[in-house]
Amino acid sequence: MSLQKISIDIILKNQSDSGAYIASPNFSVYNYCWFRDGAFIADAMLASGELESAVKFHSWATQVISARKAKISELVLRKSEGQRILPEEHLHCRFTLDGLESNEDWTNFQLDGFGTWLWALDEFANKGHVIPDVTLAAVQSLIEYLCAFWDEPSFDWWEESFGHQHVSTLVCIGTGLERCAKWDALPKDLRDRAELVADVIRSYILDFGVKGGHLTKWIGSEDLDGSLSACVSPLHYFDPNSEIATSTLDAVATELKMFGTYRHKNDVYFGGGSWIILSAFLGLGFAEAGEISKATSILNWISESANHLGELPEQLNNQLLFPAFEAEWIKKWGESAVPLLWSHAMFLKLFETVSALSGDSHASA
Repeated sequence: MSLQKISIDIILKNQSDSGAYIASPNFSVYNYCWFRDGAFIADAMLASGELESAVKFHSWATQVISARKAKISELVLRKSEGQRILPEEHLHCRFTLDGLESNEDWTNFQLDGFGTWLWALDEFANKGHVIPDVTLAAVQSLIEYLCAFWDEPSFDWWEESFGHQHVSTLVCIGTGLERCAKWDALPKDLRDRAELVADVIRSYILDFGVKGGHLTKWIGSEDLDGSLSACVSPLHYFDPNSEIATSTLDAVATELKMFGTYRHKNDVYFGGGSWIILSAFLGLGFAEAGEISKATSILNWISESANHLGELPEQLNNQLLFPAFEAEWIKKWGESAVPLLWSHAMFLKLFETVSALSGDSHASA
């Protein structure tokens, strides 16, 4: 069986009846659904022809946000009144498969997943699918929320580095707001506000989130983060042939590796392994910039990284940045996640993109 079919099967097998995607079935702290992971997975499943799977996830996400409409309104009101809002008071980034918050201590204040979901909904609509009214209502709540809190320092994609404005997070919010600002089904005043805030975010990133021609890990930093490739593709926040996109992709490939991309140079999580999803994001950017050979090489590398069951891990441990830290994490949580649904999803997205751009429906086995 091809890795494409195996990946689809693994994702479908691990999608709850509620529509939520479990991050990894064999890693206890990942027995939840993240908005960020889920949005990327739903988009990849849609690209792979699995419409029902995407619809089920969007329905789950809608229910999660709808159930917290009052909480969102209260947070936005308190913000407008100048009240202090603690990070733990915000919406959570991950939920149980039934859409409930976990009582475990976690770095929950992450805004990127909500912007990513808005992006994924727009991709869904652009393929001719109708967004239900109940989802539009949930989107309105999220637009208000993101417009109010976009500039708040938060945790990054990796649930680390609190206290910074992370460029990848800002891009997720910015692209979500830009996309929704074009939806005629939303009230005009809300669309206008989304567009205004999105413009501010884009200017802010260009003014303070770029160094040496490439995007940076956070505002005011000079460092890189592997997640920055996603700002080029699949989020399409920057034209893949623009100077900033080219510089960012080249910098990530050079400094954080192309085949097995690191999250960042100071990563000690499980010793700082190389991540499947980050190489896939890099491959997507290269593909859309016309560098199909690089994208295909990454796609083939990912295929070769699957285990004997065809499962893709979260990260590989063959070239750790800080190997002395690996045992500490294994003792704390056990071996790192295999399979990771997000890894399989990004393989699928890269497979479909390379196949479409190269005209080869058998880009990888």
